Amino acid sequence: MSEMRPSFLIICTDQMRADHMGCAGNPVTRTPHLDALATDGVNLSRAYVNCPLCMPGRATLFTGLTPRGHRVRTNGIPLDPSFPTIPGALAQAGYQTASIGKVHLSMYGYGQHPDISLLPPSGFPEMIDHWRTGRIDGVPTPYFGLQRVEITVGHGVEVYGDYDLWLQREHPDQRARLRSVPAGPSPLGAEGCGTFPLEERYHHTAYVADRTIAYLRQRGAERQFYLMCSFPDPHHSYCPPRPWDRMYSAEEVVAPVGREGELDELAPFFREVYERPLQLSGRSRPTKMPDAHRLEILAHTYGMVSLIDHHVGRVLDTLDELGLAEDTVVVFLSDHGDLMGDHGLLNKGPFHFEGLLRVPMIWRWCDRFRPTSSSALASLLDVPPTILQLAGVPIPEGFASPEAPRQPPPWPGRSLVPLLSGETDAVQDSVVIENDEDYLGLRLRTLVTPTHKITTYTGHRGAEPYGELFDLVDDPHELHNLWDSPGHAELRRELIEQLHHRLTETDIALPRRLGHA
Repeated sequence: MSEMRPSFLIICTDQMRADHMGCAGNPVTRTPHLDALATDGVNLSRAYVNCPLCMPGRATLFTGLTPRGHRVRTNGIPLDPSFPTIPGALAQAGYQTASIGKVHLSMYGYGQHPDISLLPPSGFPEMIDHWRTGRIDGVPTPYFGLQRVEITVGHGVEVYGDYDLWLQREHPDQRARLRSVPAGPSPLGAEGCGTFPLEERYHHTAYVADRTIAYLRQRGAERQFYLMCSFPDPHHSYCPPRPWDRMYSAEEVVAPVGREGELDELAPFFREVYERPLQLSGRSRPTKMPDAHRLEILAHTYGMVSLIDHHVGRVLDTLDELGLAEDTVVVFLSDHGDLMGDHGLLNKGPFHFEGLLRVPMIWRWCDRFRPTSSSALASLLDVPPTILQLAGVPIPEGFASPEAPRQPPPWPGRSLVPLLSGETDAVQDSVVIENDEDYLGLRLRTLVTPTHKITTYTGHRGAEPYGELFDLVDDPHELHNLWDSPGHAELRRELIEQLHHRLTETDIALPRRLGHA
């Protein structure tokens, strides 16, 4: 592989499933630009998150640490700015670092705080109320190593930040319409489905692509860049602009997976979430609804994905036009997936099904990565060490470096470079996922292997232990929980033991000791 130091374009979506692309086998969703990217690059079909929530996932992408390591264990915990980050390490090495769109390393809201003005905008620069009320007009930089930030905060029609300021400044009539006209109704009236009230060119997906293209054109050409192009969609609510809101019908989408009686084999809170309001990090309303509504949600989500694909194509065309494609590593991924009606559930929460955990991950470096589709296991933890190895930048370890050959690596992820370059077919035999929903009394830990997945639950004191064990080869839709199967008791024990070892291996190794006494 060439010794040349590349630039990086990280294209990140929010809440996009791995199977919502044509290149992932979806027979309905039209994603020609992502399909082309997958053909030219390495399409990792079994890439997982390490926590299925926005803030923990994004903190992992920035720090290279597990949620246990960076302590953003769930949404609503801001990332400690003292942690070293990928953008910070690259900036110190001479890279230009920037983010356009969603960041979400600080909270969007603060629960029931009685006086939001007591929370300083400089300490909470992503809080929607600060932007809505004009207390802030820009993210202070550097922001977790980002030298330039043009931010979006929020989703659907409630998106603020630099996007909202742009509308106020350049298109005040459109901004007034956005803040006064609700999303248009959907044909079936499914929860959260509608039509964005502005034309596509004023939508935040178009804005993120436009500003990313502007950055590529205006940047200082003498230095490499690390640029995040981060779309707030296809997160709910489901309201793409016309014509994307009608691109797909509820009759043609791929129906959610599930079977009668499966809730009887799952943890008790699954039925609670299905039947009654229960506050989760992803939603608070019951997920029980007519099947037709789930299908309409899928149809609108497909439209949002195709809209993103269209604008990703514009960004990639700009790389080509500017002669940057050859020297730029392009990564396409998402912070987590969405249940999308699978097993009767929606959005996200403490559920470790594939639709929520598995995300798209495509890597392209023209003429340097071997184009292929791979089922090798990967996770968001592996992205930071891969980027730094490609950049020739050491992992930031603090004051001291390793002092003995058996000392664990500073970051728990595995560099994917040997896989991307075709030197090996896999870099690991399992990945771990964790999910703390403390207010529910639940802590989930999951191990995924090439053939199986096991999830353990902790928190319900005095209750009979329960969990999930799925055979991903014979039961890829996870319809039959084998946790209590007598014939799988020995396999369950072996996988729990393996999970224990992987959790220990991925525990934090930083900071390094400064001495031995």
